[in-house]
Amino acid sequence: MLREYLPNLIPLTFRFFFLLTPFFVLGTFLTVTEGSEESSKKKLAVKIAVGASVVCLLMFICGSWVMGLFGISIDAFRAGSGILLLLMAIGLVHGPADATKHAYKNEADLLQSAVVPLAVPVTAGPATLGTLIVLGLEQTAFLEKLVTCVAILLAVWMVGLMLLYSGKLLKLLGRANVAILGKITGLILSAIAVQMIVVGVRAIWTAQ
Repeated sequence: MLREYLPNLIPLTFRFFFLLTPFFVLGTFLTVTEGSEESSKKKLAVKIAVGASVVCLLMFICGSWVMGLFGISIDAFRAGSGILLLLMAIGLVHGPADATKHAYKNEADLLQSAVVPLAVPVTAGPATLGTLIVLGLEQTAFLEKLVTCVAILLAVWMVGLMLLYSGKLLKLLGRANVAILGKITGLILSAIAVQMIVVGVRAIWTAQ
Protein backbone atom coordinates (compact mmCIF):
# COMPACT_ATOMS: atom_id res chain seq x y z
CA MET A 1 0.00 0.00 0.00
CA LEU A 2 1.19 3.52 -0.84
CA ARG A 3 0.27 4.64 2.70
CA GLU A 4 3.04 2.36 4.02
CA TYR A 5 5.78 4.30 2.18
CA LEU A 6 4.45 7.88 2.31
CA PRO A 7 5.94 8.60 5.79
CA ASN A 8 9.38 8.15 4.18
CA LEU A 9 8.77 10.93 1.65
CA ILE A 10 9.86 13.91 3.76
CA PRO A 11 12.95 12.24 5.35
CA LEU A 12 14.08 10.99 1.92
CA THR A 13 13.54 14.43 0.38
CA PHE A 14 15.76 16.13 2.94
CA ARG A 15 18.38 13.38 2.70
CA PHE A 16 18.57 13.86 -1.07
CA PHE A 17 18.54 17.64 -0.62
CA PHE A 18 21.73 17.49 1.44
CA LEU A 19 23.25 14.87 -0.88
CA LEU A 20 22.95 17.45 -3.67
CA THR A 21 25.18 19.81 -1.60
CA PRO A 22 22.76 22.74 -2.11
CA PHE A 23 24.92 25.51 -0.62
CA PHE A 24 28.00 24.43 -2.57
CA VAL A 25 25.82 24.47 -5.70
CA LEU A 26 24.49 27.90 -4.74
CA GLY A 27 28.00 29.28 -4.22
CA THR A 28 29.15 27.87 -7.56
CA PHE A 29 26.06 29.25 -9.33
CA LEU A 30 26.59 32.72 -7.86
CA THR A 31 30.22 32.70 -8.97
CA VAL A 32 29.51 31.49 -12.50
CA THR A 33 26.59 33.87 -13.09
CA GLU A 34 28.18 36.95 -11.56
CA GLY A 35 27.42 39.92 -13.82
CA SER A 36 24.84 38.00 -15.92
CA GLU A 37 21.30 39.18 -16.66
CA GLU A 38 18.57 38.03 -14.26
CA SER A 39 16.66 36.36 -17.12
CA SER A 40 19.77 34.32 -18.04
CA LYS A 41 20.19 33.22 -14.43
CA LYS A 42 16.60 31.98 -14.26
CA LYS A 43 16.92 30.06 -17.56
CA LEU A 44 20.14 28.50 -16.34
CA ALA A 45 18.57 27.50 -12.98
CA VAL A 46 15.69 25.72 -14.74
CA LYS A 47 18.04 23.88 -17.11
CA ILE A 48 20.23 22.75 -14.21
CA ALA A 49 17.20 21.41 -12.31
CA VAL A 50 15.88 19.56 -15.39
CA GLY A 51 19.29 18.08 -16.20
CA ALA A 52 19.97 16.97 -12.63
CA SER A 53 16.45 15.47 -12.33
CA VAL A 54 16.89 13.35 -15.46
CA VAL A 55 20.35 12.09 -14.47
CA CYS A 56 19.35 11.29 -10.87
CA LEU A 57 16.22 9.40 -11.91
CA LEU A 58 18.10 7.43 -14.57
CA MET A 59 20.75 6.36 -12.07
CA PHE A 60 18.16 5.41 -9.47
CA ILE A 61 15.98 3.43 -11.89
CA CYS A 62 18.69 1.87 -14.09
CA GLY A 63 21.31 1.30 -11.38
CA SER A 64 20.58 -2.43 -11.07
CA TRP A 65 21.30 -2.90 -14.79
CA VAL A 66 24.62 -1.06 -14.44
CA MET A 67 25.61 -3.17 -11.43
CA GLY A 68 24.65 -6.39 -13.20
CA LEU A 69 26.64 -5.38 -16.26
CA PHE A 70 29.86 -5.00 -14.28
CA GLY A 71 29.15 -7.76 -11.75
CA ILE A 72 29.54 -5.50 -8.71
CA SER A 73 27.90 -6.45 -5.42
CA ILE A 74 25.64 -3.94 -3.70
CA ASP A 75 27.78 -3.97 -0.54
CA ALA A 76 30.98 -3.21 -2.46
CA PHE A 77 29.23 -0.40 -4.32
CA ARG A 78 27.77 0.95 -1.06
CA ALA A 79 31.21 1.07 0.56
CA GLY A 80 32.80 2.65 -2.52
CA SER A 81 30.06 5.27 -2.82
CA GLY A 82 30.43 6.00 0.89
CA ILE A 83 34.16 6.66 0.43
CA LEU A 84 33.45 9.04 -2.47
CA LEU A 85 30.78 10.78 -0.43
CA LEU A 86 33.16 11.11 2.53
CA LEU A 87 35.84 12.66 0.31
CA MET A 88 33.28 15.10 -1.06
CA ALA A 89 32.16 15.97 2.49
CA ILE A 90 35.78 16.61 3.54
CA GLY A 91 36.18 18.87 0.51
CA LEU A 92 33.09 20.84 1.49
CA VAL A 93 34.31 21.33 5.05
CA HIS A 94 37.91 22.22 4.25
CA GLY A 95 37.75 23.38 0.63
CA PRO A 96 36.78 26.74 -0.92
CA ALA A 97 33.12 27.70 -0.87
CA ASP A 98 33.03 28.87 -4.49
CA ALA A 99 34.22 27.33 -7.71
CA THR A 100 36.72 29.10 -9.92
CA LYS A 101 34.99 31.74 -11.98
CA HIS A 102 34.55 30.97 -15.66
CA ALA A 103 34.35 33.63 -18.31
CA TYR A 104 31.14 33.37 -20.33
CA LYS A 105 30.92 35.91 -23.12
CA ASN A 106 27.17 35.67 -23.72
CA GLU A 107 23.95 33.98 -22.62
CA ALA A 108 24.40 31.08 -25.06
CA ASP A 109 27.80 30.22 -23.57
CA LEU A 110 26.36 30.45 -20.06
CA LEU A 111 23.41 28.16 -20.82
CA GLN A 112 25.70 25.57 -22.42
CA SER A 113 27.22 25.05 -18.97
CA ALA A 114 23.83 24.03 -17.54
CA VAL A 115 24.19 20.27 -17.91
CA VAL A 116 27.99 20.03 -17.76
CA PRO A 117 29.39 21.03 -15.35
CA LEU A 118 26.58 22.68 -13.33
CA ALA A 119 24.00 19.84 -13.39
CA VAL A 120 26.62 17.07 -13.54
CA PRO A 121 28.96 16.87 -11.66
CA VAL A 122 28.43 20.04 -9.56
CA THR A 123 24.82 19.29 -8.53
CA ALA A 124 24.62 15.53 -9.12
CA GLY A 125 28.16 14.33 -8.51
CA PRO A 126 29.57 10.78 -8.55
CA ALA A 127 28.97 10.27 -4.82
CA THR A 128 25.34 11.38 -5.09
CA LEU A 129 24.69 9.17 -8.12
CA GLY A 130 26.40 6.22 -6.41
CA THR A 131 24.15 6.65 -3.38
CA LEU A 132 21.08 6.69 -5.64
CA ILE A 133 22.19 3.50 -7.39
CA VAL A 134 22.61 1.73 -4.04
CA LEU A 135 19.18 2.88 -2.89
CA GLY A 136 17.64 1.73 -6.18
CA LEU A 137 19.11 -1.74 -5.60
CA GLU A 138 17.87 -1.88 -2.00
CA GLN A 139 14.29 -0.97 -2.87
CA THR A 140 12.30 -3.65 -4.66
CA ALA A 141 8.64 -2.61 -4.23
CA PHE A 142 7.24 -0.49 -7.06
CA LEU A 143 5.37 1.90 -4.75
CA GLU A 144 8.49 2.37 -2.62
CA LYS A 145 10.48 3.28 -5.74
CA LEU A 146 7.70 5.64 -6.81
CA VAL A 147 7.82 7.52 -3.50
CA THR A 148 11.62 7.72 -3.78
CA CYS A 149 11.36 9.13 -7.31
CA VAL A 150 9.02 11.84 -6.01
CA ALA A 151 11.48 12.58 -3.19
CA ILE A 152 14.34 12.90 -5.71
CA LEU A 153 12.35 15.33 -7.83
CA LEU A 154 11.31 17.38 -4.79
CA ALA A 155 14.93 17.61 -3.59
CA VAL A 156 16.30 18.59 -6.99
CA TRP A 157 13.66 21.25 -7.50
CA MET A 158 14.23 22.62 -4.00
CA VAL A 159 17.81 23.22 -5.12
CA GLY A 160 16.44 24.64 -8.38
CA LEU A 161 14.30 27.13 -6.44
CA MET A 162 17.37 28.18 -4.47
CA LEU A 163 19.11 28.94 -7.77
CA LEU A 164 16.06 30.74 -9.18
CA TYR A 165 16.11 33.09 -6.18
CA SER A 166 19.89 33.06 -5.72
CA GLY A 167 20.11 36.86 -5.83
CA LYS A 168 17.62 37.26 -2.99
CA LEU A 169 19.28 34.48 -1.00
CA LEU A 170 22.66 36.17 -1.40
CA LYS A 171 21.26 39.45 -0.08
CA LEU A 172 19.53 37.65 2.78
CA LEU A 173 22.39 35.38 3.85
CA GLY A 174 25.56 36.97 2.50
CA ARG A 175 28.43 35.02 0.92
CA ALA A 176 30.03 34.26 4.28
CA ASN A 177 26.89 32.55 5.59
CA VAL A 178 26.44 30.61 2.34
CA ALA A 179 30.00 29.30 2.86
CA ILE A 180 29.21 28.34 6.47
CA LEU A 181 26.05 26.50 5.44
CA GLY A 182 28.08 24.65 2.82
CA LYS A 183 30.43 23.42 5.54
CA ILE A 184 27.49 22.32 7.71
CA THR A 185 26.22 20.35 4.69
CA GLY A 186 29.63 18.69 4.56
CA LEU A 187 29.32 17.57 8.19
CA ILE A 188 25.89 16.04 7.53
CA LEU A 189 27.18 14.25 4.44
CA SER A 190 30.17 12.88 6.36
CA ALA A 191 27.81 11.15 8.81
CA ILE A 192 25.81 9.61 5.94
CA ALA A 193 29.06 8.52 4.25
CA VAL A 194 30.47 6.83 7.36
CA GLN A 195 27.22 4.93 7.83
CA MET A 196 27.35 3.69 4.22
CA ILE A 197 30.98 2.59 4.58
CA VAL A 198 30.38 0.76 7.86
CA VAL A 199 27.29 -1.07 6.58
CA GLY A 200 29.01 -2.03 3.31
CA VAL A 201 32.28 -3.22 4.89
CA ARG A 202 30.43 -5.13 7.65
CA ALA A 203 28.31 -6.96 5.07
CA ILE A 204 31.37 -7.83 2.94
CA TRP A 205 33.27 -9.03 6.02
CA THR A 206 30.49 -11.25 7.35
CA ALA A 207 29.89 -12.74 3.88
CA GLN A 208 33.43 -14.14 3.74
